[in-house]
Amino acid sequence: MVATALSPVFVPTAAVGASLMFLEDGHAPIFRQWRIGKDGIPFRLVHVRTMRDTRGTDASRGSDDPRATRRGKVLRKGTFDQFLEVYHVLRGDMAMANPRPLLRFDRQLMKEVLPSSVYREWDWATTIGRPGMSSTFGNKSIGLEPQSEGFLLQRSEDDIEDAHCASLERDLRTLGDSAKIGWSYLSRAG
Repeated sequence: MVATALSPVFVPTAAVGASLMFLEDGHAPIFRQWRIGKDGIPFRLVHVRTMRDTRGTDASRGSDDPRATRRGKVLRKGTFDQFLEVYHVLRGDMAMANPRPLLRFDRQLMKEVLPSSVYREWDWATTIGRPGMSSTFGNKSIGLEPQSEGFLLQRSEDDIEDAHCASLERDLRTLGDSAKIGWSYLSRAG
């Protein structure tokens, strides 16, 4: 219901973002990328492109990723590049709030950094349900150095806690926090 209600905002905003990317460099503004979903089953995520190309299979380095274009960095800071993911929510591939769907590279990195018992619990926590457009970790990760050990440990803690403490109230709080972060960026930029 939330995805349906937000579609009139998300879809046009994603279309504007995609148009801005196309105007910036003339390349295809939308791309699809394999992510790991519920029960560990991969699915092709539709996303607004923010980087110079979409061939990378390694993890994003956040809103300040040096591979992002000038306009791509703006889209990332406001999370507008993720708005097309509402399509996956409507299809049933994703939820509005839950741990984010990751690339295989990200999952391998988590396996290398986390103790094996923590990795097993994190793996369970991130594949037991549908991945989310917004996550507790996504809201907290803004001040962390992307892909650092602290970043990965915080991701595991938040994702595991989300799985154990799942509730409508928690999901609504996560969505509200995401909206506040996006709004605060727009307020500062405007």
